[in-house]
Amino acid sequence: MTVSNQALFAKMEQELNLAKAASSEQDKQLHLHGLAVLIDVMRDQETSSAKPASFSSSMEYQAMTGELPIAKPATLGGGKIETEDGSNGDSLLDF
Repeated sequence: MTVSNQALFAKMEQELNLAKAASSEQDKQLHLHGLAVLIDVMRDQETSSAKPASFSSSMEYQAMTGELPIAKPATLGGGKIETEDGSNGDSLLDF
């Protein structure tokens, strides 16, 4: 979602005016923090629109878009594996 620069500037001015009119130091710091957050949002919005998303490989792009088939994990066939000492019983508690 993109927010217009004018809307961000209006909110920045509002937070600055509230910070100037704050009766306590805590209120002033709260509004200054809100102003800083709005500045960060504007900076992030400008940097994200300035550079397009790049992918390090075509396989990464295909995996993200779902064009790459997902490999299924290998299974052992679900059968019981027999060992010399008989440690693989039917129960989880068989050691």
